Amino acid sequence: MSTGAYAFLYFGDTEQLLPAIDALKGLPQTQSWHAVDGHYHLAVALSDNGAREQLEALPGVQRMLYCPVETEVRGGFTVEAEPSYAWLTMEIDSEKAAAVEEALRALPESALPALAFGGGFAVAAMRGATFEVVDKMVESAVRPLDGVLRVKRDWIIDLTQL
Repeated sequence: MSTGAYAFLYFGDTEQLLPAIDALKGLPQTQSWHAVDGHYHLAVALSDNGAREQLEALPGVQRMLYCPVETEVRGGFTVEAEPSYAWLTMEIDSEKAAAVEEALRALPESALPALAFGGGFAVAAMRGATFEVVDKMVESAVRPLDGVLRVKRDWIIDLTQL
């Protein structure tokens, strides 16, 4: 599955999440979505780069990080009840992007089942046995990379478990 863009949505009123999810299901560009906890409320994988305006128009969206994909290394993973998962959004120094991409590509697919790059950013889904394992991988294998300017981690959550 090739992804055209990733979008990370923050809602001012979380009561708008379920109507937004229903709207996402009706958008033909939506490949997958995940409820997340952290800097955003929803993570969306899109099949093309043409849905930005529709996402911005969803009721309750206060801000959005929109990441058009130039290179998708891995994608289309399925979230299982266990282990733990998090979406990582990374700001990358453009002068060091090739080295960062090489280092992230070297991480096993079992740890990074989704990985994509665009102008000045990388998006990845990280998987680990527990939240602590994911945190340790972020701190040991991602943050220290020369050229990674900022990493945001958003835990993938199951809305039915809340």
